[in-house]
Amino acid sequence: MSFSSLGLSETLLRAVAERNYAAPTPVQAAVIPAVLRGADVWASAQTGSGKTAAFALPTIELLLTGRRERSREVRALVLVPTRELAAQIAAAAQGYARHVAAPALKIVAVFGGVSINPQMMALRRGADLVVATPGRLLDLVAHNALSLSAVTTLVLDEADRLFAPGFADELAPVIALLPARRQNLLFSATFPPAVESLAKALLRDPVRIDVAASPEVAPAIVQRAIEVDAPQRTQLLRHLIAENAWTRVLVFVATKYATEHVAEKLRRAGIDAGAMHGELRQGARTQALADFKASKLRVLVATDVAARGLDIAQLPVVVNY
Repeated sequence: MSFSSLGLSETLLRAVAERNYAAPTPVQAAVIPAVLRGADVWASAQTGSGKTAAFALPTIELLLTGRRERSREVRALVLVPTRELAAQIAAAAQGYARHVAAPALKIVAVFGGVSINPQMMALRRGADLVVATPGRLLDLVAHNALSLSAVTTLVLDEADRLFAPGFADELAPVIALLPARRQNLLFSATFPPAVESLAKALLRDPVRIDVAASPEVAPAIVQRAIEVDAPQRTQLLRHLIAENAWTRVLVFVATKYATEHVAEKLRRAGIDAGAMHGELRQGARTQALADFKASKLRVLVATDVAARGLDIAQLPVVVNY
């Protein structure tokens, strides 16, 4: 199967070719035609399966069939749980839409942790596609910076996180601001029972897509469990990094304090390490992630803000501290 057989326009096929996407992944092959038909979609697929292109490409295709008629009219909305994921998806969508003839599609990412004013400026004269975290989106609505009354497509990425306590309290008022008639697309690696009941209430006769990782594309992951006394965990981590000559290591810890504490211990041992957690300024979070991707940091110690959807190519090691 090829992307040209899925119903995408030449404009998007050109962008796909530039990214050297040889053929659609299973989730893309299943989702793209369903979205283009206007169906609601309930898709379960692993991180790394191509979910972003699966919803972004057909959503952009649908946007190309019409243009904004009023100021601040948003026609497609993607909701995500983290700032980093919002920025990543918006950048991907902008890349897919780069060859759209004038007037170009306007794609804006909005999220907390940074000043709201530049985002309000970016939303002046509207946006076709907004990628947002729910809390900041509600702030912008309260500031009259955008309207959600014309949204025709709603995408929930990492839906199980969005339906979790905390996010769910922000998600409900966002959905209440949307038109009753719209297309809904849900994507997640997991759908626990509590999420299934909420999804059933949100979706209308959805196309259900479950894509398991196939053996030929599943990464060869070796898992180890090491029993160690708590005071010796950092010493063991240092030993493993040195013994295995790990070039990049993503270390998950349970608390914001632990990210800074463990990173500082590693730095004192001569290992370039950074911390990433929810209380860091967004600029510091973005820089830490960029430095880690560019191998300027050997170790990134993070809370679960880094646990979902981030694209870190060829990451060799993940440690649950």
